[in-house]
Amino acid sequence: MKKALISTFIFCLGFLSPQLAAFAQRSYQTIPLPLEIASVNEEFSGLSSHKGRLYLIPQYGSYKETKLEGIFNIYSILTDSITRVIEGKDKQLTAFKTIKVKNLALLPDEIKSGYEGFEAITFIGDEVYLSIETHDDKDYCYLIKGILNTKLGTIEIDAVNFMRLARYPYVENAGYEALTYLPEKKKLLAIYEYNAMHNGGIGYLIDPSFKKAPEKIDIPFLPFRITDIQIDAQGTIYGINYFWNGDYKAYLDNEMFRNAEKEISKTIPDLKAELTQNGDYLKKKTTSYSRIVRLSATGKKQWEAVRSFPSDKNNWEGMVLFRKGALVISDANRSDKQVTTLAYFDFK
Repeated sequence: MKKALISTFIFCLGFLSPQLAAFAQRSYQTIPLPLEIASVNEEFSGLSSHKGRLYLIPQYGSYKETKLEGIFNIYSILTDSITRVIEGKDKQLTAFKTIKVKNLALLPDEIKSGYEGFEAITFIGDEVYLSIETHDDKDYCYLIKGILNTKLGTIEIDAVNFMRLARYPYVENAGYEALTYLPEKKKLLAIYEYNAMHNGGIGYLIDPSFKKAPEKIDIPFLPFRITDIQIDAQGTIYGINYFWNGDYKAYLDNEMFRNAEKEISKTIPDLKAELTQNGDYLKKKTTSYSRIVRLSATGKKQWEAVRSFPSDKNNWEGMVLFRKGALVISDANRSDKQVTTLAYFDFK
């Protein structure tokens, strides 16, 4: 039997709260990255904060072509320096540290053969957990783990112990991009990117030791991608809900979710006017949409909208709760049609 995530946190099919959803799209504050890590080639796909530093993971490390056989670096930035930019004391970030991820080439062929990049990062103490997406024809995506050594500037990957997460159902280019740690449960939570099945979506509770089978749980219905999550001190889960125009066929016109416009116009007030005027609005090559959503630990059984924010040229894939809002980062996908952006905005 599928279990609830938290005793007061029972997941089931639900709709977005109209009281919290009716937000006009508001802008964000850009945090200029150091020039050395600001190019579109970085393809940042995840964020995590740990001991006063923000960790940025590129989807393919430093070299996409060499996959897991080549050099793989991630980066960290002092959160104090990010605060200084937000408060206008500095114009941009200038200092960062490079962390070398070691032993990736020792991972089994099962993982390496389908490797499509890293999608999420989270910490439990100095243990670091990373999610790997795989080719669409593979049955599983993976979680791996390692130990962070800040003195040496390394993450030593455990190449023996890893976790398989079933890809279900088949949706093009979907994996487990959302990953966080639940202190109350002492479990990792990974949420599948696609959650618009008839009865909602799926996630897994995972023992950090990787010694037990993952526990499948229900996730409430949510259109579009869920590309990252994080839990706050009160047990509320926040996530990025993102729509890229190239997702329409795979995410909004498949065997599980068709005629999506009618459902979306009812449950996402931000998009109602556009869909009323143009039923093909979501099919346009110029359409994209981003918002933060949350699942409350106080007994609510559906995702609630927190606020929307611009998505033009930004493929938002990483999020960290910060100050009174969130930091988000984009995966520029090595394309001059997109940009690499680290941004901050308040929730209010």
